[in-house]
This record gives sequence, C-alpha cells and structure tokens, in this order.
Amino acid sequence: MKSDRNNQSRVIFRVSLAVILVGVCVTSLIYFLQNTNNIKAQTASEISVSTQTVSSEAESKNETKPAKKPVSITILGAGDDLIHDVIYKQAQSRAGGKGYDFSPVYARIAGDIKNADISVINQETPIAGKIAAPSGYPRFNSPTQLGDELVRLGFDVINHANNHVLDQNERGLAATLDYWATKPSAKVVGAYRNDEDLQNIRIVEAKGIKTAHIGITEMTNGLYLPKNSSYRLIYASDTALIEQLIKKAKSMADVVVISVHWGNENTYTLSDKQKTLAQNMVDWGADIIFGNHPHVLQKLTVLTRKDGTKCPVIFAFGNLVSAQQSGDNMVSGLLTVTMTKDFATDKATFTDMKFKPIVTQYGKRCTNITIYPLSQYTDALAQAHGVRRYTPAFSLKYINAIVDKSIPKEYLQKD
Repeated sequence: MKSDRNNQSRVIFRVSLAVILVGVCVTSLIYFLQNTNNIKAQTASEISVSTQTVSSEAESKNETKPAKKPVSITILGAGDDLIHDVIYKQAQSRAGGKGYDFSPVYARIAGDIKNADISVINQETPIAGKIAAPSGYPRFNSPTQLGDELVRLGFDVINHANNHVLDQNERGLAATLDYWATKPSAKVVGAYRNDEDLQNIRIVEAKGIKTAHIGITEMTNGLYLPKNSSYRLIYASDTALIEQLIKKAKSMADVVVISVHWGNENTYTLSDKQKTLAQNMVDWGADIIFGNHPHVLQKLTVLTRKDGTKCPVIFAFGNLVSAQQSGDNMVSGLLTVTMTKDFATDKATFTDMKFKPIVTQYGKRCTNITIYPLSQYTDALAQAHGVRRYTPAFSLKYINAIVDKSIPKEYLQKD
C-alpha cells in the first residue's frame, strides 16, 4: 500500500509539474505574440512617418522655384585716346615736372566712365614710357601715368589694336603689355604676347553677365612685327581667325564686344570693307561693335543677325581727345549700350543704347586741352576754341550738324 501511495504521489507531482510548465509556456507565448504585434505596429508607424517625410521632401524639391528676374548691365565705349605731345606736356606741367597729371583732361566725363558697369577705350598710343621717352606724331609713345589715369577713371578694357600699336616697334609693344600686366583690373585686347595669349579670350563679368572682348585692326601704318616674333596682332584681313575667335568667345560669354580699327581717316563715308566685316562679325556672333580710326564721328546703327538678333554698331567714335586741327576731329561721344539677360532663356540681348556727344576743347596753340559734354558746351567756348584758326565755322551749330548726321535722334542722350 505504501508503494502504491508513493506511486500515486509521484504521478500527481509529475502531472502538476507538467501543468505548470505548460502554463509557463503559454504565458511566454502570449507575451511574445503581444510584443511582436507592438513591434510591427511601431515599425509600420515609423515606415509611414518616413514615407511621409520622403514624400514631403520630394514635393518640396518638385515645387517650381520662382524665376530669376532679368538683369541688365551697361557697356560704355569711347573713341581714340590720341595723346599728342602737347597733351602729355601739359600733364607734366600740371604735376610740376614731377610725373604727369592727366586728370583735368577727363574730369568732366569721369562720372560716365565710372558709372557704367563695363567701360571700353581705344588707347591709340603705346604706353611704353618705361623704355623710351614720350613722343607725339607720327611715332607716338605715352608715359605710364596715362595708363594709371585710365585705370583710375574706371576703364575695364583697353584696346591697343590700332594703326599706332607698333609705333615703338616690338620693344614698345612688349613694354606696353608689361605695363598693363601691373594693372590686373584692366583687360588688354588687340595686342598679344603669343598665339596662346591671343586665344585667351578676355572675359569681364558684371552682375552675373559675362562679356568677351576682342581687338582687331585693319592696318599698322606699314610697320610689322619681325617674322620670328612671338607677339601677335589680329588684322581685319584675317577673317578666318576673326570668325574662329568670335565663335569661341560666344561659347564662353553672354555678350561679345568687338573693338575694331578700320575705315578711312577724316571721312564720314563708310568703306565697303567696314560694312562687309561689320555684318560678317554680327553673323558670327558679335553683339556690340565699337569702331574707331577715322578720327570723325561715323554712323551709329543697329545690324541684324540671321536669327533676328539686333546688334548695335558704331563705325567710328571720333577722338575721345586729341590736338588735331580740324573742327570735325573735335566731335565725339560716349556710347552706353544696355544688355539684358533673360535667365529663363539664358540669353542676353540688346535692349537700349544712349550716345552722349562730347567736344574736345583747347585754346590758342592747343592750351588747356580738356573734354566737355555737349550738354555743358556753349557758343562762347566754341568761339574761343583754338581750332577756329583752321575751321572758322566751328560753333554749336557746326557741332550739332555733325552729331545729327551720324546719330539717330532716338539714341541721343541729352544730359
């Protein structure tokens, strides 16, 4: 009996233990399942939030950004800076014999030059004062203080492609470029150290608009670089090179500006070469053409590219300043062209231009040479002008007739 009872007790114990173990397992399973559901719910929630975030970021990126408004810049062109000996001698006298002071020559137009976003000038004379004494006609050379003044005035582009660029031979050209290398704010065009330098298109940027500049001349007064010279000029007759450079410039910039020396001196009649080259350059991609050399104010017009683009062209400004001896040589101007870039099309187009007439004034024997805006000029000044010795008819009426002949009234700036 005792054995039976012991067996019965062992059975009951084993059953109870089994029940307890089953209970523990069931409880653990229930707990596991509950936590698994919570994790799934939490993960689903996180995935939902993450999806919403990505979706929100995608929607934000896909939102249309407001278009950038068109931007305009002004590009000013000026005529031949023709520094005769009387001009630099007066500058030397003003400085008391210690250097040169050219500032009174340009004082009345300094604001126009400074206010333009980009200003371009044709520097008619070499600036090789470091290697040779200053000289006047016919083989010019100007002191380096002239270049200092042009930089102070705010000229950004200096064109040396003209008939006097070799007046001091290769050595003078090298000295001129060496001087400008000390003035990094000014870009020199029209005279280059070598082929690589010639292919290095000068870029000047303003307000996010890039302008490219090239200088070309028709002649160099019968003077030429030595055959073995590395220095380079761009001649108007080399149309293949000009086309290649303009197309290259167009690929690099929004606006291509050409400074070109061409035509015949002291005539208002355009040569066939001028007209043909002008249209060709426009068709190749030039956007603005600043012409010089005739020393008189030639036609201002707008040429049309094959795609319909309008391109302003002034065939000759006349002299910015000089001591020449004809009334016609005293009349010039500053042309300010407005170019506007549409960022939607990524193109810059000509939208306006204004021509401000100016007059070079001097007294008897070319004393006190300076430049006047025509709006500040008077008949009394005209009557006192030293040029009347050679052009007795010189007067306000005479000046206005020249301006009216070459400049359409719609482009005249009155102030």
